[in-house]
Amino acid sequence: METISTNPKPVKVITPDPLSISEYWNEMVKYRSLIWVFAWQEIKTQYAQTYFGLAWVVLRPLVILSVFTVLFNFLLNIKTSSPYFLFAFSGMVAWNFFQNIASNASTAIVQRQNLIRKMYFPKMILPLSKVLVAMVELGASLLILGVMMMVVLHFPGVGILTLPLFVALNIMCGLAVAFWMNALNVRYRDLNQIILPLLGIAIWFTPVFFPTTIIPPQYHFLVYLNPMAGIIEGYRFALLGEPFPVWQYFPAVATIVLMALAGCWYLTRVEDEIVDHA
Repeated sequence: METISTNPKPVKVITPDPLSISEYWNEMVKYRSLIWVFAWQEIKTQYAQTYFGLAWVVLRPLVILSVFTVLFNFLLNIKTSSPYFLFAFSGMVAWNFFQNIASNASTAIVQRQNLIRKMYFPKMILPLSKVLVAMVELGASLLILGVMMMVVLHFPGVGILTLPLFVALNIMCGLAVAFWMNALNVRYRDLNQIILPLLGIAIWFTPVFFPTTIIPPQYHFLVYLNPMAGIIEGYRFALLGEPFPVWQYFPAVATIVLMALAGCWYLTRVEDEIVDHA
């Protein structure tokens, strides 16, 4: 891509050659305001057309929590070191944040095909805007969890300072899925029919509503192959003071970072082809 400056206003010429990493970063900085614009548009659309509006952000997780508290705590009698409803809800907070990013951001570019035909901007802005939308529900869920903790006098310790780290890893885990899905979705639309339902099934293999202590220790390495297992336990460490398996989870952290960076790089390589297939 090059800029011709013979006219009073520079004209941007789109070429088949992908931008370098530094050039792409400069474009992202230049168009960064679009992240907020797209996010705000979706937030207004998502909640303005519903009768309860933002109240659904509060009601939905509470209803799900009630169902699983009855199932796991009362019927299956699963015991946890923290009150079960705090234990389960902290897992839900992390999982729902991941699932919102992974599912909604994975189709962000496909959903905006009409827009990307009409104007130029770095396509990565679209999945990044979905992160801001998902953070609305994350903030509301953390507020609900905070109220629950105050009611039962279960206050966080100094581990709360690590919460931003686990939120950042949560975002990277969701974007690792979203970047790859956006890059591949344009040509392989069937991926949505495979990957997104798998995310719904994956919650049953992730310690959201059950503790890892019910799994024999020799199989814990299999649990932590799922990067969301460690992120969820990281939330519980930060919010509830639960133990965190640092060394067991380190390989998964490296995988999250590498997958997110690789997906980010690949999306920048192929995003100019997206218009051709839109």
